[in-house]
Amino acid sequence: MVKYDLIKDLLVFLFVYVPPIVIFIRFSRERNISKILLTIIALVYLIASLFTNNIFPFIFTVINIRYLKKANRVYSLCLSNENLKHTLSERLSDDFKRFGFSLKEFNLISAIKLTAFSYVVIIIIANIETMIVSIFNVQVKEQEVVTWMSNMPLNRFLIIIPIVIIFAPILEEFIFRWLIFEKIFTPRIGIYLAALLSSTIFGFIHFNLRAFPLLIWIGMYNCYLIEKKGYWYSVFNHFTFNFITTMVLLITKLSKVNM
Repeated sequence: MVKYDLIKDLLVFLFVYVPPIVIFIRFSRERNISKILLTIIALVYLIASLFTNNIFPFIFTVINIRYLKKANRVYSLCLSNENLKHTLSERLSDDFKRFGFSLKEFNLISAIKLTAFSYVVIIIIANIETMIVSIFNVQVKEQEVVTWMSNMPLNRFLIIIPIVIIFAPILEEFIFRWLIFEKIFTPRIGIYLAALLSSTIFGFIHFNLRAFPLLIWIGMYNCYLIEKKGYWYSVFNHFTFNFITTMVLLITKLSKVNM
């Protein structure tokens, strides 16, 4: 059990916590920031991430999105500076616009409609899964984070809400949809296989068999959203799922407190 938990924590660390700092360092090196300073920042980040859940990875994801916004300006320097050619900023110069990282292009009404469709499918999948589990009498554990939050004292639960419903969607969509799906897999194996593979990894990294079909659907649909609509649409869909799940847990907790 201890070995399983160690492997699980290591995979989460590698897939979720490491990418934001790696991207940050690669962007920062283009700005001639001291290697010693970057090493110190990386060490502080990695250690702090072990004890602060998604907070530090979220902060560095926001910084990286800002770097993407500035990438085109840095790229323009490459035209007159041979040393800046073939940099990360050059390769990602169009990504801020291409993948809708600007909130100005986000339409809330459109996002609500797209998310409503996603949630209808989630309800259908959940009902089918419940029937299968009931018919075959399969014992499936809840997602660990759900169990963890369910057993958490109310005061701590209220503190963790922003991490779950805001920080996690922004961080995970940046990593699984923009980085893994769009930048790593799609150029190598094509968009459809990339969507399936990245969504499978997304589902697997949550380590919950019960939620796995739902997570696969959310991953696949969010690949569609970032490709066709933009990053913030996939974040909104992810946010809605986490928000509803968290509110159900909160209502359950409040009802127990009032009993």
